[in-house]
Amino acid sequence: MSDAAVPAANYLIVASRLVPDLDGGFTVSVTRRARDIAAATDGPSPLLLTVDPGERATHDAHRAEWTRRGILNDDTRLRNLFDDVRVDADWARAAAEALPVPAADDVPYRAITDGLGRTVLEIPYGIGGSEWHLTDAPVRVWDAAGTAPIGWLRGYGGLYRAWIASVAASEKARTGLESVVVCEARQIGELLAAGIGIPVVHTTHAAHVRAPFSWDSPIDPAWQRWFAVADRFDAVLWLTAAQQRDVQRRVGDGIRSFVVPHPAPAVTAPAEPVPGRIVMLNSLIPRKRIDHALHALARVREGVPHAHLEVYGAGGSLDALSDLAGELGITGAVTWHGHSSTPEEAWGGADAFLFTSENEGQGLVLLEALSHGVPVVAYDAPYGPADALADGGGVLVPSGDLAALTGALQSVLARRELRAELSLLAQRAAARRDAAASMNAFGQVISAVLGRV
Repeated sequence: MSDAAVPAANYLIVASRLVPDLDGGFTVSVTRRARDIAAATDGPSPLLLTVDPGERATHDAHRAEWTRRGILNDDTRLRNLFDDVRVDADWARAAAEALPVPAADDVPYRAITDGLGRTVLEIPYGIGGSEWHLTDAPVRVWDAAGTAPIGWLRGYGGLYRAWIASVAASEKARTGLESVVVCEARQIGELLAAGIGIPVVHTTHAAHVRAPFSWDSPIDPAWQRWFAVADRFDAVLWLTAAQQRDVQRRVGDGIRSFVVPHPAPAVTAPAEPVPGRIVMLNSLIPRKRIDHALHALARVREGVPHAHLEVYGAGGSLDALSDLAGELGITGAVTWHGHSSTPEEAWGGADAFLFTSENEGQGLVLLEALSHGVPVVAYDAPYGPADALADGGGVLVPSGDLAALTGALQSVLARRELRAELSLLAQRAAARRDAAASMNAFGQVISAVLGRV
């Protein structure tokens, strides 16, 4: 019997898209999960499956970049639905319902053509709103010669289910192993809930409530749709026990849910800190509350005049934040680095990491800070900071309490013995949250799921 943490199976990790340097921590966590599963199982490496209707050349460029970064060892393990159908559409034809194709009044269509310019599919396209993926407008499936439709699939749900079921069948024929879908996107999960004949494990990546972000706050509308079908999945994975508890308190225990946190990166020797160097890594959007960080910095500099904030990230709030820094008289104490494809540079010399988000799914960057031995000063916002700092490594203050945030940050910067102690605890905390711990939890879920099949 294998002692691998994760049972051998064909793992099909499904995401809407996986574009380098896009979608923040989501892309990082999905690709990291694939690598961790590959290292923790005796079975084949997972397949990463995407459904964005881009061109093959674009997807090939993404594969090449992931390979260059060492994320992919074999670029055939990242597949796209529309790349596949351009090469071989037999799976779509086999799944198609017979003619006639139902009418789809006022729905624009886009032709998907193969390398010879022959139409293989026509998909509903240009449908506005956040519920475009729920359309029942037929996907028209064309014959091999590209001369006319021969059948249809019921919207994107029918198309996605047919493709994933086909991939699972071919993988099982190749390996003899059962397949498990790891669904990383709610929009896709809503469509897979109708059933594809193989287990579906659904991950989560974000907070499910809106302001004020308490357990009984309004649920985001997209999550409301998802909660309506969540009991159909073989397992739902939450990143923190706190979010799992809040969900159960809200909707009951009908969802088969488990806690599988993202792991911290490998612990590395901390760099010598530059006194007063405060680091943030996040998008420049209102939800990250960088304005709180600027107000805190202005107050901290009254006691720690050499304090300097280094912000890594891009976003639409940059101009407003730059203006605020000017109003606070700290323009020269803030460096806006913009987006960086090599975030490791941010940790070199960091004296403290500041985290001011109003909500997160887990906050991968918290774990990155801990693994580099950089003390964290964070708002206790849902979800992630309290879990990350449960074993030490930083200071947690009530969410939105600017005075407490300022005091904590000043203490870490000014009290060097405290800073040194927090740095040591940070790396110990990160070591307890490594890939082995995450994969052990994931493997237990998969054992439970496959035991039910």
